[in-house]
Amino acid sequence: MPNGSEKDFLRATDWLSKAPTSFQDSVLARGYLSLFPPGRMVCDIGDPPGAVMGAVSGYASVSTATPDGLPRLGHILRPGDWFGAAAVLTREPRNVRVTAQVPLQMFVLPLREIDIILNDVSSIHDAWRQFARLVVYNQNVAVAAARDLMIRDAKVRCFAVLLRLCGYKRDTPLMESKPELELTQEELAHLANMSRNAVGPILRELERADIIEIAYKRLTVLRPQFLIDCVILYERDHP
Repeated sequence: MPNGSEKDFLRATDWLSKAPTSFQDSVLARGYLSLFPPGRMVCDIGDPPGAVMGAVSGYASVSTATPDGLPRLGHILRPGDWFGAAAVLTREPRNVRVTAQVPLQMFVLPLREIDIILNDVSSIHDAWRQFARLVVYNQNVAVAAARDLMIRDAKVRCFAVLLRLCGYKRDTPLMESKPELELTQEELAHLANMSRNAVGPILRELERADIIEIAYKRLTVLRPQFLIDCVILYERDHP
């Protein structure tokens, strides 16, 4: 069971903060916290429908299957992000692999508890609508990814992808002042639809300007506002 500060954090997340207090209470009373060490798989592609989960601390990779069936990094789940509602509503297998990249704390709302919330005839919070909102919320992440790839300027496109992986959404500020990423140059190049040779100079330029810090398979964004300003300026001038 989450403590007071953890409950306050979860209530303030994009998804729960827009739900009625009665729904928030039902979710938080029926879930629990779980810890995943780095490298531990939270769920896999093809798993049966299960819990809705929300990240409290740490971050995790989200991979989807390529046409040849191999998982490929598509996004990074960060504190405040939730997932799992699509499998709950459709009762179809999971379509993503989620793997802890660093020590990860997740709030877990089991499927059996979700069914209790959905079938509570005395509730007045329209639970189906609340879980459907989470599906739309995560669909918007996919739309944002597509929007990033439509940026013609390769450098700005790289900035936009970095920001999305750090949790940036164009209508809300970043939750973390210096977000970290477990990310190789090959993965960033794939996500930004660029070659590794094109991504390398961009990252080195950012590092020389103390905007990012690069370590082995890890990248820290020291000055995310610089990247945000670049993306906003570009999109303003290229509507």
